[in-house]
Amino acid sequence: MLTDQDAMAALAAVENADEESRSSYWEYEVGNFSVAADGTINGRTTLGNASRRISPLRNAIHRILQRPLWHFASTFPELADCERLGRLIARRQNRQFTYDMLRQCFTLALLRYHLGFRSADECNLVIGDGYGVMAALLLLHAPQRKTIIANLTKSLLLDLAYIRRAVPDVHLALVSSWGEMTTALADDTVRLIAVRADDVDCIEQTAIGLAVNVVSMQEMDAPVIANYFRLLRNNKATETAFYCCNRLHKVTDFEDYPWLDSDRVLHNSACSWSQWSYGPRPPFWIRRQAGKKLIWHRLAILQKEPS
Repeated sequence: MLTDQDAMAALAAVENADEESRSSYWEYEVGNFSVAADGTINGRTTLGNASRRISPLRNAIHRILQRPLWHFASTFPELADCERLGRLIARRQNRQFTYDMLRQCFTLALLRYHLGFRSADECNLVIGDGYGVMAALLLLHAPQRKTIIANLTKSLLLDLAYIRRAVPDVHLALVSSWGEMTTALADDTVRLIAVRADDVDCIEQTAIGLAVNVVSMQEMDAPVIANYFRLLRNNKATETAFYCCNRLHKVTDFEDYPWLDSDRVLHNSACSWSQWSYGPRPPFWIRRQAGKKLIWHRLAILQKEPS
């Protein structure tokens, strides 16, 4: 088990290694960029934009353009606190608080509305993450829980670099086996556990109270998705909630994921806040094309498989 900067260096050393978990989509995309151990990106990436164009004027413009979009999550009573955490993350990461980040705050507000995070015996799991925002939100909101993050190597390295900026006192462990996962879970100083996608089977050893995937499962091949569902249904938690927000149609269709009729669905709808963006010119607020690009989100308590 490697920790902190040793873990970052180890990931940087193998960022270009082959990975079985890559879909054909990511097999192409990973060749377009590289990531250093400090999170610096070279090349073109679809992972998003960590804009550092910060000024009081830009901050004010973003706030004005974001405010009308609050109504998408206005029914969630803890929305303001979720935004506060998101803005804290943006400041610590030295980036603009963009609508991409606000949407992650909307997601946390939805999760807080439906779920409790009190149990310290369970872990949160983030499957894929854009600049580590969702993992950082969960670490700040529920510091009593360990957060596990699983991703392809380059993306994982980027996530960890930005999470460490957002939560500077966090200690992380990189694990690749059941034994290392057991060691990391037993270490009270470790709050963030990183797993490369090819090593993800080791999460079956954990008690996962909540798993989150936002717009990355849509880019996975069906067998990889099926394995994640298997792990979520077989982990050691009595109940596992899974929040899944992805396009209805892309590499693998949302309704083709291995859902069960016996899953207890808490929320299920088109994701209203994922269908909008804004820009600097009229009409300012832009509704994204629906159809095959429609993004759906579902929060469900997954039916456990018999042991």
